[in-house]
Amino acid sequence: MLVNVMLNAQSLKKKVKQYYSELILLSIIFLFFFELISDFIEAIYALCLLTLSLNENVLSVLFLLSPIILVFFRKNSPDKLLVVVGELLIVCRVLEALLVGIPQIKMIISGIGVGCFLIFLPMFLHHKSKHNEENSGLTLGLGLAIALALSILFRTLGSTIDISTYSWFQLIGWILAVIAAILIIGMVTTEQKTDIDVSTSLERSNNTLKTICLTFGLIGILMMIYFSFASPTVISRWTEGDYFFIILLVILIITLFVLFMTFKRDLLMKLEPWMIWLGNALFIITLVLTIILNQIQFPLSANSYPIDAPPTTILHYIPLILMIVLFPIILIDFTLISRELINGKPTMGKLSGGFTLASLFFLIMIFAHVFTTVYDYIDIIGPLFRDMFWFVYLIVGLSVALPVLLVKKSVFMFKKPVIGLQSRVISIVIVVIAIGTILSVFITTPIPTTPETTTSITVMTYNIQQGYSEDGIKNLDGQLNIIRTINPDIIGLQECDTTRIANGNMDVVRYFANNLKMLSYYGPKTGTGTFGIALLSKYPIQNPRTFFMYSKGEQTATIEAQIQFGTTLFNVFVTHLGNGGPLVQQEAIIGEVNSKNKVILMGDFNFDPSEPQYNLTIGTLNDSWLIAESTDVEYIDDIQYNVNERIDHIFVSPGIIISDCYYIVSKESDHPALWAEIEL
Repeated sequence: MLVNVMLNAQSLKKKVKQYYSELILLSIIFLFFFELISDFIEAIYALCLLTLSLNENVLSVLFLLSPIILVFFRKNSPDKLLVVVGELLIVCRVLEALLVGIPQIKMIISGIGVGCFLIFLPMFLHHKSKHNEENSGLTLGLGLAIALALSILFRTLGSTIDISTYSWFQLIGWILAVIAAILIIGMVTTEQKTDIDVSTSLERSNNTLKTICLTFGLIGILMMIYFSFASPTVISRWTEGDYFFIILLVILIITLFVLFMTFKRDLLMKLEPWMIWLGNALFIITLVLTIILNQIQFPLSANSYPIDAPPTTILHYIPLILMIVLFPIILIDFTLISRELINGKPTMGKLSGGFTLASLFFLIMIFAHVFTTVYDYIDIIGPLFRDMFWFVYLIVGLSVALPVLLVKKSVFMFKKPVIGLQSRVISIVIVVIAIGTILSVFITTPIPTTPETTTSITVMTYNIQQGYSEDGIKNLDGQLNIIRTINPDIIGLQECDTTRIANGNMDVVRYFANNLKMLSYYGPKTGTGTFGIALLSKYPIQNPRTFFMYSKGEQTATIEAQIQFGTTLFNVFVTHLGNGGPLVQQEAIIGEVNSKNKVILMGDFNFDPSEPQYNLTIGTLNDSWLIAESTDVEYIDDIQYNVNERIDHIFVSPGIIISDCYYIVSKESDHPALWAEIEL
């Protein structure tokens, strides 16, 4: 009997060790997936951005359909193939982060990595279905939660850019890659297989339709996290919500979920299916309300413009907070759906079909998400997505919630956790991640110091082409260097689109403001589908507001704010007009500035000095380029630039004295930077 007890103890110890090794592996694999899919879609968009149209590079999205390859393993898949696919995923994650200057190769490598993940996940589920495990699915749910926490930590440390994919900080990714590479081999070689008769397995397998629905649920959850929660600054830009508060709430909720599933998972058995369904319904409702309340219903008549963006009130915060508090329900969904799939023992063929269709849905929703902003550049189908940002999230939410209806009550029955050293280590790790994330917000958030009294200020306008160089290479630091050489007091940014999957969900305005140690106001909430405009300042930004102009195509907006320099109060406007600089849009802006003194109006106007819009403007304001005591064009790169065709302008009220006005022409963006020095 003593021998049996010792053997059982050794077996239990081995299972516990294997469980936590698997948990670490899955946490890294999920993290790598979010990083790969983010870089993959960003690379495709960047290469299409160069032509302002869908081009051959968009065909690389077919990597998302990689699960169809598993049709060749209809009955079973060898464990060795699982290892090969996992190792290739890890290699792709390491390589693609090194290929910043080669966007097409980066796109291909990250696409292969995404494809490997979409093959790895169904293979892993099938692999687990061959073993009798009482707590199957738990590692997937917990691994996803820890990966999400790591993603938030790395993005917070990098001012919304994942720091583990950037510069020498890539060492973090390499260390994680080595750990995962070792663990993935150990998972297969040390796991004891249970002999299962193939015919019995088939009798117990889920039917095809159920398997497809459950795989849609898993992909829908991954999509929801990728679209928003893996980078909470996305949510803050939907709502103008406080960045620190949202980061704090999200990371605390994730931490509580991990601790609950580590120490109190047996409480899941007390839940009823209707409670899970209700939680999902409330999550979807609060999610959609959070977005809809922050969107604007744009009227069709030009006479109804300009329209002020409504202020953010407590009404906007209520669904936002409820949504974040309810968010762990989809992590529970992932756990339960995974376990339902594993327990059902579907054949590899069914998993292949299910994940292929679910991945096709993923592809369609990625296009839908991107089209809500670039609808004006996509013929025929594009306009259908105008003002439909909320609808994209409704569909994704339903894809998460509906499959939960197929989960049986028996799936809720988890074995009571064995509390040991490994579980305590996991709890310490998640708490350290949470604390590190909170501290990172303080570390990266600038505390601007107002400059001493001066006799002049420097104002700059810069269209940064969504953070890309003229060659389509991600180029935030190159653009920052241009700004630093000028050292402006006020900056107006255009095409500074933030927190969209098309630019990797990074917040370029926050990144610039943090690195320049400046205050910032972004302007239009991202749900409005407006290309980004922002105001950065070394001095306090007072009374900022955003108003929208009439548009038949892409929606446009203007920022207005007051900035005090000594005893002088300036009314600062930043704008980016639509293609061609529509007259009706500039008329709306002039209508706003007519009654104000000390106006600085800057931006990308998309009209040159030969056009009627320009003549309309100089009837009220002066062109800094024409009244400056000194003007010049500084060429950093060998690029042709004709000042008679300039469309980036700084206009000022009569009486404002401009001492210098310069264009800086470089490949850092497809627009020159323009700065003017104003005498006080």
